[in-house]
Amino acid sequence: MSNCNHEEADTRIVVHVMHALTQGWKTVQVRTVDTDVIVVLVGVFHRMLQCQPFADIWVAFGVGKTYKLYSINAICNSLGASKSRALPMFHALSGCDTTSSFRGKGKKSFWQAWQTFEEVTETLAYLASDLFKSLDANCEHFRKIERLIVIVYDKASTSLSINQTRKNCSVSRA
Repeated sequence: MSNCNHEEADTRIVVHVMHALTQGWKTVQVRTVDTDVIVVLVGVFHRMLQCQPFADIWVAFGVGKTYKLYSINAICNSLGASKSRALPMFHALSGCDTTSSFRGKGKKSFWQAWQTFEEVTETLAYLASDLFKSLDANCEHFRKIERLIVIVYDKASTSLSINQTRKNCSVSRA
């Protein structure tokens, strides 16, 4: 295996899994206590299938009584290809090890908003495909992310603007 320069352990694990798959292994199990590893593996699963079409990826997660085995294949089949590819960006947007979360809103709020505004899936997958893409406030992808955040804070809102939603929320509290 060539030198690996990934500083983050979560992505370094993916490099090792990909290496195992390119060496002919079909079943790989990763042991972790970090949900970020599961998210990253789900996000790159379809790329792994290109290396090894019969890949069977498992995660041994947790310790003691909370220990469980999770099939990345089953998670990806349940989510579908688009949502699987979009999951790492969803995870980063809703708060993870390296990004702050939105005040008072966790993964569950974001997940529910994503379920009601599935049009954002394409945007999340697009952004996950290249983490250095820049967005400006006028592009469609930015507007979709903004709409998702509006829904997170106010499911009934028809607003497309975070600023307008904040204004409406502060007026209704007064």
